[in-house]
Amino acid sequence: MNDFNLSEPTQVSSFGFNVPCREFVIAAQVTRDKRMPMVDEFALRALHLCESISVSRFARFFGFSQTEVDIVLADLQTRSLITLEGNEVSLHSMAKELFRTTGDGTPLITDVESFPARIWFDLISKNMIRSRGLHNVKNLIGLTPSPGRTDIPENFAREAFHDNFRDYLRLIRRIKNPEAWGLYAISDVTPGRFSYAQISGKQSLLLAGQPKLQTTLIETETDRPQKLRLLTDAMSHALGNLTDPEPTAVARSEYARLTHSTYIDDSVNTEGFVDLGAWLKREQAKKDPEAAPFIGSICLERNRKALTSLIARNSEGSLSQVAWSLFWFRPGGTIWGLSEDLQATVGELKAMSRRSPSGDGGLVATLISPASVNSDRAKRFDRIFDRGLVARAGRSNPSVEVLLIRGVCAVVSTLVPLANGVHVWVGRITVKPNDITRIAERLRPYDTEPELVSLWTESRTRPKQNLESDS
Repeated sequence: MNDFNLSEPTQVSSFGFNVPCREFVIAAQVTRDKRMPMVDEFALRALHLCESISVSRFARFFGFSQTEVDIVLADLQTRSLITLEGNEVSLHSMAKELFRTTGDGTPLITDVESFPARIWFDLISKNMIRSRGLHNVKNLIGLTPSPGRTDIPENFAREAFHDNFRDYLRLIRRIKNPEAWGLYAISDVTPGRFSYAQISGKQSLLLAGQPKLQTTLIETETDRPQKLRLLTDAMSHALGNLTDPEPTAVARSEYARLTHSTYIDDSVNTEGFVDLGAWLKREQAKKDPEAAPFIGSICLERNRKALTSLIARNSEGSLSQVAWSLFWFRPGGTIWGLSEDLQATVGELKAMSRRSPSGDGGLVATLISPASVNSDRAKRFDRIFDRGLVARAGRSNPSVEVLLIRGVCAVVSTLVPLANGVHVWVGRITVKPNDITRIAERLRPYDTEPELVSLWTESRTRPKQNLESDS
């Protein structure tokens, strides 16, 4: 279950960007320092210390037979690593170079090998970017390159790879010791396809002193802030154009009716802001095994783990026999759902439904949007939800979000003000049958037109009469 420590930054939302990129296939040769075979290494170490030694003494030191010492010395001599003069063996000047890169007396050999690389450059800042199955994720925030930056020439890719080779090894290929590698030559650079890279960011709540929200745009690239300035500026601008709905007393009243809880209103201070710590204490004092409070989006990993754990612990008996149907009443605003965490949440719930005794074909997920959200914006989620509906004006509160699985669980949250300009989603997960029934009866997800108008439907969606039988 959620264990909140409000003295530490608490993540309250996530978002993702589609960053336009261009691929280049680069054929290169690299040098790499490697450890030698153990016998060769220790033979050279001994000679490095002694400078010159008799062959017989060398053999006695290592315990070699005459045949073994002949093989070892012949191999080292063939590679021009030792010099044999009569019965004396010494280190060749070429071998002394093998000790140049380390200070611990370890001889290293340098190999030249082919090094094919597929590199993606973002079209915003023209920096190399880590690829992760690049594609266009429809519900994320799209970035557009400025005029004149819609493509990258081959020469630019060649020079960028040459000048930032160690960064490529460390940041893109995740090689732990990039200092052991060197770029020997670039033989070919071939342009590839255009696509999009997905970059995630987050917003965290800090309650020390005055409540405030802290935005992190690129979590994994904190060591390259200047190089990524153009990209982070574009992200910040795109994010600044997106909004949550306004937190209202009407929304808190609707939340109270759905949850039968006045804990949020009971925690409003004299300035009209919600005291988050006081609300959380009230919720946790209840110690209800069939309900749990949460802070932030329900899609965050922390919160969806709380949701799936609560379902799993309470999915016995009648709960597990219900055919699962998910209805997600999204709030208004333009920032909702612009994260890969939404796909993860729906995907995990679908996987749970398939494992239940009634999982005949899996869960059917329906998105219900308020009238304030235009249809084009709502349709951005048609790859995540099997059905999309829009509610008539006034039917749902745009500052309340509800995830309902009939007979299984209900998640209700609302946006609350903590300070001027600091608004955070808080809510409750419940698996109580009475709560789920009450919420379903109030929201009426099975209403037909004109209450709920269809935006899209997939053919695999179960017939309406079967859905209604879930109740």
